[in-house]
Amino acid sequence: MLLKIWIMATLLLAALLLGTTFAHTLEIMAKLQYDGPLWTRLQQTLYPFFAWVGGPIEVGAIVASAVLAFMLRHDQASFLLSSVATACFALAFLGIWIFVTNAANAEILQWSIQSVPSDWAAWRRQWDYSHAVRFVLQLLGFVTLTGAIVIR
Repeated sequence: MLLKIWIMATLLLAALLLGTTFAHTLEIMAKLQYDGPLWTRLQQTLYPFFAWVGGPIEVGAIVASAVLAFMLRHDQASFLLSSVATACFALAFLGIWIFVTNAANAEILQWSIQSVPSDWAAWRRQWDYSHAVRFVLQLLGFVTLTGAIVIR
């Protein structure tokens, strides 16, 4: 019974996490039409809950999938797939978000809407593409996590 509950919790956290980067990825094309001040205003006002709510969900998804991999360690295929899922989630957070996305966030938060720097479009690309890469990694993680459960 514990395994079933853990599977449900892990899938829920992974799905919620995937939803955040899917939303960011879907926004890219529309936000490419915005000028620097509007884009900056959106970045500084629209996303605080993504950090406050999404951050713990992301850490939860990584931890839950790692624990699930441990729980499935006696089933080689399920263990391998859930380990790949954990690695995808961890890379998306520890590799991409911390070093690429968060660097852009920190820079953008220093701007004022009245004085957007001339290189703002490069920061936009860094932010957008880092979220697109994170989405692909999280999607791969979700698919392999689901596979681990289905083949079990």
